[in-house]
Amino acid sequence: MLEAAEDGRVVNPISPVRAETSVEHFVANNALEELLKGEIDVSRVTAWAKENIKEQDRLRKKRKQTQEETKELWKDKSFVLSAGSKHSCAVTTNGTINCWGNDWDRQTPVPSGDFRSVSAGERFSCGIKVDGAISCAGTDCDKGQCSAPSGFFQFVSAGRRHACGVKIDGTIACWGDNSDGQTSAPSGVFRSVSAGRRHTCGVKGDSGVKCWGNNNPHHQIDIPANALRSISSISAGGYHNCALRDDHTVECWGFNHFGQSTAPSGVFRSISVGYGHNCGVRGDGTVACWGDNQDGQATAPAGIFRSVSAGERHTCGVRVEGKVECWGEDHEGQSSPPDNLIVLMRE
Repeated sequence: MLEAAEDGRVVNPISPVRAETSVEHFVANNALEELLKGEIDVSRVTAWAKENIKEQDRLRKKRKQTQEETKELWKDKSFVLSAGSKHSCAVTTNGTINCWGNDWDRQTPVPSGDFRSVSAGERFSCGIKVDGAISCAGTDCDKGQCSAPSGFFQFVSAGRRHACGVKIDGTIACWGDNSDGQTSAPSGVFRSVSAGRRHTCGVKGDSGVKCWGNNNPHHQIDIPANALRSISSISAGGYHNCALRDDHTVECWGFNHFGQSTAPSGVFRSISVGYGHNCGVRGDGTVACWGDNQDGQATAPAGIFRSVSAGERHTCGVRVEGKVECWGEDHEGQSSPPDNLIVLMRE
């Protein structure tokens, strides 16, 4: 059973050092006591030693199990669940994409095929197939946002009416609406990309950040100095962004009317930015949300989550066992995932 330290790290509640020391002291103290009494029994000391060896082996196995549990919980499942504007999508256990929300009753257009990741935009969704190709589908594709380029990709992100992906070679390709320059991606090598409402941001190969597209009126593409380096991931929202540093702390900037750019302290595994709110998975696996909460989108349920995705006015998360849970606005059914929906757990 894992628990969290005060700094948010996942730790082993059993201290192997204390436990091992106590066993060793038990053997040594009892042997010394019998020796001083002149009553030492070699067979009993041998038995104590054997028990000590068994206890040491048990503790080593416990440490290994705890390390594996911690490693497993810290695996980010963000890419298999995505909350969009009025709909949400997930990659299911059989590799297909299941979407719910706008045009409910299973009419929401979904890309067909076997996928490993998905991203929900405003009225369209894009996913990366197992072979690395991108496929998109939607009800409003008049800006070309459903016409993904050919090639093989490692990352895809759908925004309002545009989408961007990171190719295998690390370069970025964007498509769809470019009225604000949001699809005019810079050259260079990138690790990830995030498409916002009318702007886009990416994490460069050197862990720096670059944003492009609309910058008015909240300067969302003007990156603060303390977010220029040592960034592991970034998420672009309506008119603000949040970045996760290598030390797992969060930096946000841009529109802050609802407090969405005032990041909480502490350690986070992952973050996701919506239109006016954000959510992140803390080091202990609980979800913290901040910003606009008019529809309950920032009121996260208790419990442990693997990942979380913030949409326009709703949020969805993946629990430890892979089950999807959503909260916030549900006028279109975007917060009502199908019963017993389990996301893909394959790495």
